[in-house]
Amino acid sequence: NHTLQVLSMSNNPISDVGMALISEALNHNTFLTDLRVVKCGLSVKGVVYISQLLNVNHTLQVLDMSDNPINDDGMAVISEALKHNTSLTELSVGECGLSVKGAISISEVIMGNSSLEELWMFGNEIGDDGICAIAGALVNSKISELNVSCCGITLTGARVLAAALSSNRTIRELHLWNNLITVEGALLIVKAAVHNTVCQVVELER
Repeated sequence: NHTLQVLSMSNNPISDVGMALISEALNHNTFLTDLRVVKCGLSVKGVVYISQLLNVNHTLQVLDMSDNPINDDGMAVISEALKHNTSLTELSVGECGLSVKGAISISEVIMGNSSLEELWMFGNEIGDDGICAIAGALVNSKISELNVSCCGITLTGARVLAAALSSNRTIRELHLWNNLITVEGALLIVKAAVHNTVCQVVELER
């Protein structure tokens, strides 16, 4: 099929073997814009197949790999494949077992990808060092929506994120719920958002 645009395999235990078959089947597809493989039991090996697909597809706009144990090594593979991608606008890697190392890989995607607008990485223990890497990459990015909820961020990370938000003019929505930023950190984020002329939504709790 040379015209398939949307493919969602979410909540199906296709595993790496299934992803290999899908990648092979889509090898000549140049129209795919939306790929969702949430909770499919993918590991690093499965991510390699996705990266191979990305190498032949230059139209993909949405990639959702949430709830797969790809870990930092898998994120590094995706990062390399997306560095020179000019079509992806939305990337979701929530609950993928990422740590600081994975956050650094994501920051490289942000800096190397000129089209990325939405980044969802909730439920990954990236901590303050991880959010510092992300915040540093936001300066010249096009990110308009950022979700770093449940990421183990404390007041230290909130300070860095607030500073980035103060100078960033593209972020419209920031989701930061279920972190350990304290009241002081929350106030810093809100203050930065107030002075930001673009930010419309700041979610600090649910």
